[in-house]
Formats: sequence, structure tokens, C-alpha cells
Amino acid sequence: MKKLCLLFVGLALAATSGFAQTRYYEFNYDSWDNLNKVEISRAGDHIETSLGFAFPMYFGWSTLTGAEANPGGPWARINSIYPGREYDQVGQNFVFELQLVDLRIRYDMLYLSAGLRWTFMDYAFSNPARTLARIDDAYWPVVISDPAYDFKKSKIHASYFGVPVRVGVEVGKATVYAGGSIEMLTEGYTKYRRPKTSSNIKQVFNPIRATLEGGFSYANFGVFVQCGLTPFFDPEYSPARTLTFGLTLGL
Repeated sequence: MKKLCLLFVGLALAATSGFAQTRYYEFNYDSWDNLNKVEISRAGDHIETSLGFAFPMYFGWSTLTGAEANPGGPWARINSIYPGREYDQVGQNFVFELQLVDLRIRYDMLYLSAGLRWTFMDYAFSNPARTLARIDDAYWPVVISDPAYDFKKSKIHASYFGVPVRVGVEVGKATVYAGGSIEMLTEGYTKYRRPKTSSNIKQVFNPIRATLEGGFSYANFGVFVQCGLTPFFDPEYSPARTLTFGLTLGL
């Protein structure tokens, strides 16, 4: 993490060094107009570079598209007997994202930004009696056999750390942007409570998550949408991709 922060500081300084004669440095913090945002900026003739610790938060929901099983994968054997069984997990879901760093270059109303982001994705099994378990070197949907389980909620979870890149337009307090991201899987597991139980299933997920995304915000509130370019699971299991949408706070 220390090396990544130093890299972004270096990029910010390099980006500003070739600009027109510097007019000012500015340190901005405002608890309302720039909610969750601390920014150091440098401006020249029409061009401004800023390194922000901006902490915008994303709250959303996600669905899986292209939910047919991979004909060559292990879940296809389940699907041939029980159509759709491999997608028992598609039920209640929740997505939370937190952007930690934002390096931004502005030219009048236009800006280009890159940052660091942590993503948390939860999917509840629509059938709470099911989970994923490893059998014969593959992961299968199975019935939870723990006699102490309360059969209320069983989930799969994946979290990522990566780099979003955007191009946007700012007009007053309104912002419209489009971009994409590359993220690496950091955790993947099943979980349920009462009793609290979790199991590592990182091999089930695709280790790389790439998205196209866009959004609109006014002041500190907005909406966003993300379209997955890579399968959510390891392609051996399924080609399904994520479609995520929701609200932003502090963008």
C-alpha cells in the first residue's frame, strides 16, 4: 500500500511539472460541498491537477447476466439433470465500494481521473438451505447439513481491490462520467450465521474483474451503473457476468 501511495504522489507531481506557469497551490476541505474529500491541487492556465483522498462510497445491487452454465464445466452436469440448479445462489444481493485515492487532471470542464478502489459483493442463495462445497476437486451446490443451522440466510462473498479510470464533465455541481476498471480478487468465501460459519471458495471466482461504468452526480449524491466484461465465476463453472447499479455518496 505504501508503494502504491508513493506512486500516485509521483504521478501527480510529474503531471504538474510540465504545465504552464503555476499560479497557486490549494488545500481544500469542506464538510458539505466536498463531502468525504480532502484535496491538494495545483493549477496553471486552464489545467489543474489534484491528488485527492476522496472516499466516495457506492451502495448498489447486482444481477448476473448470461446465466447459462458452461457446457464443458462441472455445473453443466447438474444443469443437465436440474435445469438452473447452478444458479440457486442468485437471490438477495448487496454491493459496497469505497474509493480510497483519486488522481485527477482537469481542463476547464473536462477531467481525467484514476484511483484505488475496494469492492465488496454479497450474493444470498435464493434457497437458504444451499451452499457451495468442494467435492472431487470441484465446487458444487450442496445442502447444508449442519444441524445447528437456522436456514435463514446462506451467502457467497467476493471482494476486490483495483483501479478505476474515468473521463468526465463537470458543470457547476453536476458531474457526468464514463470509464472502466480492472480489479483483482482478494477474498472469496461462503458464509452463514447461527452458527457463524465460513469456507474459502476463492477458486470459484474469476481472479480478475473488469467493468465498464458510468454515472451522474449532483453535489454529493448520484447514481452509477457497472457492466462486467469478465465472468463473475471462473469460466470453468459459468460465463455469467455482473450488472451492478446503485447510489453514490460523496462523489
